Amino acid sequence: MRRSLLTNLAFLVPLLAATAAFGQNTEKEEEEPPVVLCGSVDLVILIDTTFSLATAIGEMKRESANIIDLLEKVSLGEYRLGLIAFDDHIRVLEDLNGDPTPAEKAQSMRRSIRTLRADGGDGGPEASDEAMNTAINGLSAESRSQSGNFTGDWKAHSRILVLITDNRPGGFDDEFVQGEDDRRALSYVAQALEKDIRISAIQVPTSGLTDVPDEEVAALMRSYAAATGGLYASTRWAGAGTAEAILSIIKACGSNLLS
Repeated sequence: MRRSLLTNLAFLVPLLAATAAFGQNTEKEEEEPPVVLCGSVDLVILIDTTFSLATAIGEMKRESANIIDLLEKVSLGEYRLGLIAFDDHIRVLEDLNGDPTPAEKAQSMRRSIRTLRADGGDGGPEASDEAMNTAINGLSAESRSQSGNFTGDWKAHSRILVLITDNRPGGFDDEFVQGEDDRRALSYVAQALEKDIRISAIQVPTSGLTDVPDEEVAALMRSYAAATGGLYASTRWAGAGTAEAILSIIKACGSNLLS
């Protein structure tokens, strides 16, 4: 009887060890992947505030804390923020800076995000091109359809410009002219490339109650990202998944090389 018990115990010991090891491996497999460090980060978000972007804006408000927390991790606390809202007019809500401290700037950014409202638009092109112009070239409100000055100088290791819209660029006149407005937008993209600013474009499908993006808009927005080494993403209909797209861009340091 004793010999049988010892035999059984001898059999159970490696089995229990294997079971314990299996549990440990399972835990390791479920661990979150390590966060990629981006170095210092300049992050400027350009957001279309026309009525069709209501869901996207709502997601930004709900997830603003998570967005800032992730930015804190990938930059090890060395980041600066900017926020520009646009329709046919541009509003600089947060100039690109980290003053007085990144933490206090983050609080200011979250307050500004909470003030965003989706209104108007009427389905036409918006001033996304001129919003890029303002952010890339540091333009003041003088002699422009713009409120507030953008004076921040891009200087971080990772320079991330996130553009969120559902429509074509139309300057300040609410019209898109093929060969004019698209070329003007691409000229600003070229200037971004010269300054090592990566443009990540998030397209929000808002027509036809479908997740399928407008292909003409998609082609132009993809070109912004491709030309500067940024990322392109399309959300689900009306902007569901916008916050997820922003978080993915930050995780990749705004670069398609790390996506």
